[in-house]
Amino acid sequence: MTANSPAGLRAAVIGLGRMGTRHLEAVTSLGMIVVGAADTDQKARAAAQDGHGIGASACFSDGVEMLRSVRPEALVIATTAPSHAPLVLAAAEAGVRYILCEKPMATSLRDAQEMLETCRRAGAVLAINHQMRFMEQYTRVKSLIGSEALGPLASVLVAASNFGLAMNGSHYFEMFRYVSGLSVHAVNAWFEDTKLANPRGAQFEDRSGRILARTADGVSMYLDFSVNAGSGVSVIYTCRNGQIFVDELNGAMRVVSRKAEFRDLPTTRYGMPSNIYVENIAPADVVGPTKALWSALLDGQSYPDGEAGLHALACCVAAHVSHENGGNAVRVDDQSLPSTHQFKWA
Repeated sequence: MTANSPAGLRAAVIGLGRMGTRHLEAVTSLGMIVVGAADTDQKARAAAQDGHGIGASACFSDGVEMLRSVRPEALVIATTAPSHAPLVLAAAEAGVRYILCEKPMATSLRDAQEMLETCRRAGAVLAINHQMRFMEQYTRVKSLIGSEALGPLASVLVAASNFGLAMNGSHYFEMFRYVSGLSVHAVNAWFEDTKLANPRGAQFEDRSGRILARTADGVSMYLDFSVNAGSGVSVIYTCRNGQIFVDELNGAMRVVSRKAEFRDLPTTRYGMPSNIYVENIAPADVVGPTKALWSALLDGQSYPDGEAGLHALACCVAAHVSHENGGNAVRVDDQSLPSTHQFKWA
């Protein structure tokens, strides 16, 4: 194993549900050696043994006990959100060098901040599984934004299905930060009355509705994810000289941009002749981008770190506060955001 290669790294996974099994696939295909797998559910442990060849002695019902027993170098935490903070703290204190935690990062801002501080003290590298910068539907768009043909980004419109604020909306805060190169400054939110039932358990809930996020420079993102919408996720990126349309689930992209001779005309001349082209892009995936995240983290490249996870989490908290205040704008860095409130996110 070289210093920047995942091959041979001793890894473990806590949480062996749908995401956990995909993480097992990712780490094994990278050549990591799975020395531990933990889940409270015996059937999940048995499936890990049968599907991924993990020995019975490497399977545990208690994640903290597993950390003490196998001492992995790398750890994936793919449990539900309430356990993210205690497991990250336990992993850092157990000497785990690399920790990849699922999103949302935590269920409160204070927990997230403690995760960051503990990992810093322990010298542990913390990543949050917001994999946007490794997915073609975003890397391709980012390469086009700011080009001579399209010009700078003005806004992003996400027309989504009923995917939940914390479950998937949190990903789009990180996407917006990655694509625009700017942090979210303020959020307005208008939630629907329905509190979403969650297949992970009756103790969890999430919200649907509409969110407006803005950077300090005035670039905006509007998220529309209604409980009444049940098919597809489409994103429109509007730039000074054109638009990019992406069908994320089916992997299609359409780019429309002003012809070169009309680019210097005022934006009020929005009906000028355009160049149009269509290309296929890789549809949404989990395993490939997660592998890329591990490779970037270990190679010292850009990856979604704990600060990125905290930013996405603060956007979610600000959205809740905005909704409770009639949709008024709430700054993401507002020190009065409720830091100790525990949200019922999965």
